[in-house]
Amino acid sequence: MNAPTIIVAAIVAVVFLAIIIKAIVDKKNGKSSCSCGCSCSGCAMKGACHPNE
Repeated sequence: MNAPTIIVAAIVAVVFLAIIIKAIVDKKNGKSSCSCGCSCSGCAMKGACHPNE
């Protein structure tokens, strides 16, 4: 491998890890991963996000 390939791979890995860490932190803080901003009452995956409801 050459240097530019390693640099691009490192940048992609850092961005990927940042996205995963943000999702984990948001989940721990009780934030929804739903991007529509709507109520989860009509969502087919409600049980996966809110198992106690």
